[in-house]
Amino acid sequence: MLAKVSTAGGKTLCHGTRLNPGSWEAALLAAGTTLEAMRYILDGHGKLSYALVRPPGHHAQPTQADGYCFLNNAGLAVQLAVESGCKRVAVVDIDVHYGNGTAEGFYERDDVLTISLHMNHGSWGPSHPQTGFHDEVGRGKGLGFNLNVPLPNGTGDKGYEHAMHELVVPAISKFMPEMIVLVIGQDSSAFDPNGRECLTMEGYRKIGQIMRQQADQFSGGRLVVVQEGGYHITYAAYCLHATLEGVLCLPHPLLSDPIAYYPEHDMYSERVTFIKNYWQGIISTTDKATD
Repeated sequence: MLAKVSTAGGKTLCHGTRLNPGSWEAALLAAGTTLEAMRYILDGHGKLSYALVRPPGHHAQPTQADGYCFLNNAGLAVQLAVESGCKRVAVVDIDVHYGNGTAEGFYERDDVLTISLHMNHGSWGPSHPQTGFHDEVGRGKGLGFNLNVPLPNGTGDKGYEHAMHELVVPAISKFMPEMIVLVIGQDSSAFDPNGRECLTMEGYRKIGQIMRQQADQFSGGRLVVVQEGGYHITYAAYCLHATLEGVLCLPHPLLSDPIAYYPEHDMYSERVTFIKNYWQGIISTTDKATD
């Protein structure tokens, strides 16, 4: 359908998402690049890869384009990993918006763990019915394999690190993935015009370090990083650099933060504790059902 729309000259697919002439070709290149990043690791050429792609993909659902996204780049890479023999794949999305398309694509499956940390924005219309709330935890076989972490507006470095240690790390440890995909968006930064969170370079660096530690522990070091959003052109580049410094486990930062620190909201601890208790209840229920 998208190819036909492109041939016909383009079309507005949903609010805020238009397929223009050239968009389809760009989407194919982005998806293909991400698949190649995954294939690079699956074929044994290395353990780390980064897909620097546009347009983004994590809002694209199996039958619905959404949020500037036409093809779900990370989701396609995850499916390739599964089809290539990976029994369990974990996806951690830190873009400021809920990775609803990725979650939707694997919502009823237990071989893919989808985790999203995002600002608490809820649904934004018919093209994005998912809320991203903590109670969207998967369905059927996938019950307990979709972890949403909607963080209060203003959450910064301390809040994200707290959520990573209290929620993400335990979920990955229980799942024991054979491949990990880190979906990154610099729109979670303190200065992004399209987000309301307060990450700085240090916060992104710490997230990169934590994800590298998880990859080293569970997936033999295999980690694919996939680019999503980020709309402050200058600071996004610095935050990306810091993320990759963390992933690469560099002993010291190569770049200092060019922008003054922005104070973060301190409500994150209460929210994370609530989600943790809710998630543990879900996991306990699913564990009893499989015994």
